[in-house]
Amino acid sequence: MKSIIVLLFPLLLILPCNGQTYIVKSNSNIGITFSLPWINYYDYVDYYHNRTNKTFGFFGLGIAAYYKNEYGKFSFNVSTTDDLSAPISTNSYSQKNIKTNIGCSYFEIIFHRAINDDINLVTGFNFTNYNFHFESKFDSIPSYKKVDQTLGFSIGLEYRFNKYYSVAAMYRPALASFETDCKYRHLINFDLRIDLDLKRKKH
Repeated sequence: MKSIIVLLFPLLLILPCNGQTYIVKSNSNIGITFSLPWINYYDYVDYYHNRTNKTFGFFGLGIAAYYKNEYGKFSFNVSTTDDLSAPISTNSYSQKNIKTNIGCSYFEIIFHRAINDDINLVTGFNFTNYNFHFESKFDSIPSYKKVDQTLGFSIGLEYRFNKYYSVAAMYRPALASFETDCKYRHLINFDLRIDLDLKRKKH
């Protein structure tokens, strides 16, 4: 019993101070973040060749709702990405009889914590769909789509240019998969983010 009291005593001294500081200083905002994850690196399962594969792609769109105060920012993000060969497609695939495509859609809850005035550490968890498309122009070979659903970790760094604009590098490894293949999957992307505050509260 004495050891528990000894451990809790420092917390009793700290908690009133933090609470008082919050009341005096707290400024909170809610808003929306628009993101463009246009550089994406996939580690995925290629069901056409029946093996894991890696590829780069360009294109993505995302939107997030956030709440932030002086301690950091919480956001709920919904995004989709695709492995286009360029941000604006320049290659013609019309002559290919068979082609494959990989994309991701993900939902995540993340926390942004400032390391210094310009850089934030971003951590959280995600639910990701890996969307594999097989397209065939042969009548004897049917086209199909395969979706792998995973639960994963989100971690990255965000560099803020100012209050509204930032760029981020994010790594999203799958921690668990609803598939039974035990194969590793991840998504790495670089994106531009735009924050728009909708409401500010002062306490």
